[in-house]
Amino acid sequence: MSAGHQIQESAGSRAGEKVKNQCATRPSQFLLALAIALSLLFSRNAAQACSVPVFRYALEKWAADEYQAIVFHRGPLTTAQQALMQPLDGEGLSGQPTANISLQTVDLAQNHDPALLAQWQKLGSDTLPALLLKYPQKSRLTAQLFAGPLTAAAVQQVLDSPARREIVRRIAQGDSVVWVFLETGDAARDEAAAKVATARLGYLTTVLKLPTIEAQDIASGLVSVPKDGLKLTFSLLRMNRKDAAESVFARMLLHSEPDLLELQEPMLFPVFGRGRALYALAGKGINHETLDEAATFLTGRCSCEVKELNPGLDLLLTADWAGLIKAQSDGSRATLLQQQATAAAAALAPETVTIIGGPAPAPGPTQLPLLPAAAGALVALLFAGYLWWRKE
Repeated sequence: MSAGHQIQESAGSRAGEKVKNQCATRPSQFLLALAIALSLLFSRNAAQACSVPVFRYALEKWAADEYQAIVFHRGPLTTAQQALMQPLDGEGLSGQPTANISLQTVDLAQNHDPALLAQWQKLGSDTLPALLLKYPQKSRLTAQLFAGPLTAAAVQQVLDSPARREIVRRIAQGDSVVWVFLETGDAARDEAAAKVATARLGYLTTVLKLPTIEAQDIASGLVSVPKDGLKLTFSLLRMNRKDAAESVFARMLLHSEPDLLELQEPMLFPVFGRGRALYALAGKGINHETLDEAATFLTGRCSCEVKELNPGLDLLLTADWAGLIKAQSDGSRATLLQQQATAAAAALAPETVTIIGGPAPAPGPTQLPLLPAAAGALVALLFAGYLWWRKE
């Protein structure tokens, strides 16, 4: 049995070993780990499972959830103020990439909805117009990601940042997963955790096997690249959590789970698809077992095509995903990347390690079949429980 198969088959059993600690400290990750373990156990044996790996299916088919931008004002907005808001309405500026965001305006002189007034009062500022950014409604997360006067700088900070542009650039160039490493500022701890992640991800690219994409899935439009069009590539993107240019993005990551903000530990967020973060690996959680588990899930067959039944949170990114996917499929990627590149992205020059594997290898030995319906039901049940827990 190859090392790759050993990693893939043992991911579920390792998740079971971690149940006790995760249940006591991080209920959400406990449920996620258990669901991923079951997904891995069943999906590799399900004859009817989609043959497209999770990271690619997410890029092709999972539209990102919209973040909520709310602009509070009193009385009519000026033409200049209306122009400021235009990039926030999900349509963006003509000919420019758009963000996964929706806009709501609230005239405090006319709108007396108690819930909206409560949000306005929570801002703690009388300056109008004011901009508030919140997570997508589907996430059930309530943290304020940005709150302040409506200015050009505020709009730019909400919609984009150097690290987010770099994530889009790397996914566009074909990275399977961008592992966002959130530093603490403690050089020794950061370097130790980054070293573990870099070494293990490099090893995984040599042993993990991408599924062979079936012709029927290409014909059905589940993937836009040919059978041999995918490569296994991981890259590490390091980011200082105290970087002012990344303040909104850092809050987006740190408020994605209930306990992250309290942890002064290095964190690793696997980002894939159209900017979906799987979940956080923090501190001692950045180890071989958790890295194996996350990487195996993301590069394995997409056993459940419904986004909401898969772990993760969509990040707020500005990108032309349809154009990027088309560029990858028709060979015009280089031209599109050049058009979308910005001076800020070039100036970022993040400390990074890119780890590249080869093209999708031949499938491994046939395994005993298990019931795909049972797998889907178990995964769906677990995530229904997870969503209920988040709601409570």
